[in-house]
Amino acid sequence: MTNLVLASSSQYRKMLLANIGIQVDTCSPEIDESPLPNETATALSLRLAQQKAEKVAQQHSGTFDEHIIIGSDQVALVESPSGPRLLGKPLSIENAVDQLLLCRGKTVIFHTAICLHRAATNTTVTEVEKTKVVFRHNTEDALRAYVEKERPLDCAGSFKSEGMGVLLFERIESRDPNSLIGLPVMLLNDLLATHFDVDLLAMAAR
Repeated sequence: MTNLVLASSSQYRKMLLANIGIQVDTCSPEIDESPLPNETATALSLRLAQQKAEKVAQQHSGTFDEHIIIGSDQVALVESPSGPRLLGKPLSIENAVDQLLLCRGKTVIFHTAICLHRAATNTTVTEVEKTKVVFRHNTEDALRAYVEKERPLDCAGSFKSEGMGVLLFERIESRDPNSLIGLPVMLLNDLLATHFDVDLLAMAAR
């Protein structure tokens, strides 16, 4: 049986896997998520996803060598008066409100990258899924009330689309709504089947 490890401390990613019947071990990789100079959102998300997976493999060398380690990262990109701006986790109420004010009435692109790494075969696969989110033009009072209520302070873009956050949007354009929550489950299924001969449905239904 193939064992999966999630290189993340995110409760949301673990929940997405649990929702489809997949229970995984989780390990927090503790990496520096700062973007490099002039790094694009796509490049940043892919680099961080790979770093997370490889860091966990290094931390548990000999234990997880045969496991498939899943790294994932999400970066949002929005146009601002000073040019394109990357949005990360706000970590405070004021930062969250500022992010949502910047996004209102705009289309924001979310880059959700995934990396699958198996140390035993030195196999590493990375890919990114993009999601377009069109934000409604909500008032500042409404946005502040939302942040106070749902407190999405550990979410890139300052919302929880699986909760009240979906009311911030006019529409979402994506093949997989799970991507916006933090893990592109359909892409994960594709990559496991193509590169590791793993049937995620069979694993979930076992």
